Amino acid sequence: MPNSWPAILKLSLWMIVGGGCLSSCSPLVSHTYEPSSPKIKQLAIDTTMTLKAQQLFYQQKPRIESKRTFHQLCRKVGHNPEKTIILGCFTSNGYRGNIIIQSVTDSRLAGMMEMVAAHEMLHAAYQKMSSKERARLAPKLKQAAQRVTDEQLLTVLKDYEAGDPEIYVNELHSHLGTTLANLGDPALETHYQQFFRDRKQVVAFAQRSRRVLNQIDAQVQQLEPELNTLEANLKAEKESIQRTEADLKASFQDLERMKSNLADLKQRAEASLRQGDYGLADSFEQQRSHFNTAVQDYNWQVETLQNRITQFNQQFATYSQKVDAYNQLAATNRSILSAIKLDRSGVQPVSP
Repeated sequence: MPNSWPAILKLSLWMIVGGGCLSSCSPLVSHTYEPSSPKIKQLAIDTTMTLKAQQLFYQQKPRIESKRTFHQLCRKVGHNPEKTIILGCFTSNGYRGNIIIQSVTDSRLAGMMEMVAAHEMLHAAYQKMSSKERARLAPKLKQAAQRVTDEQLLTVLKDYEAGDPEIYVNELHSHLGTTLANLGDPALETHYQQFFRDRKQVVAFAQRSRRVLNQIDAQVQQLEPELNTLEANLKAEKESIQRTEADLKASFQDLERMKSNLADLKQRAEASLRQGDYGLADSFEQQRSHFNTAVQDYNWQVETLQNRITQFNQQFATYSQKVDAYNQLAATNRSILSAIKLDRSGVQPVSP
């Protein structure tokens, strides 16, 4: 009888709580969560998480995964990889949560995993807040967001602001708590003291890692117009080379016809000379001179085209190096094809 289950559950609970338990009963002991690995424990220590925050963090069974595994596990979380760098995610079914952190081994990004751990822990904290507490925090967080100056973070927050309002506040709670040094509100600082003994240490991790990312982003932004211009020039030059090749093919066919006609004229001129007629011989010499001039001009055009092809291939090699540099800098799965609409397949080296 499914409809009777809630009543039975309530009765069982009443019996446990209201049973005849006197001072001899053992007190209830809350569950203590342990870190899933030494590295996870170190992340909690380095980010100065309070005991409350550590327990909250460990409760989500946080783990560190390789880039490939991380993206397989976090690809359905709802982030847009074209707009933000994703190195951590918090998933929850409403009762149990999981924190997954991407392993970062690049020394230039030191501090990134610490920031991500603190960020995702704050997501877990937000989930456990009451509606009343969330409503109290929302205007304060939105006001503090006005103090953000980091262009990359502004872009991320603007994207969230255009979506679900509840998700926006949730993201503000994690982003501002880990990246904004001056919240401009003592009440917010007091709120975050529940989770960090020294929030400035967390912000320092964020600023250090973001500084590198901003430098990379600046290099990417500089490369984009350069690559666009180079690609347009390469495409135009390739089209010009192809037209010149077509013209040279037509010229070659004309020269072959002239050569055949000249050979026929030579035979007729020699026959005429044996009969004492010099008219065809003079015509042959004139046409032979014209043919030789045309051949010299054709060979010069071929040589010029070969030089253009060599220069084109050198420029293409430079273009390819810059594309590779762009892709290496854009470490968020952004590629030259999707980010700035360049299609390397549209420009290929030209064979001599």
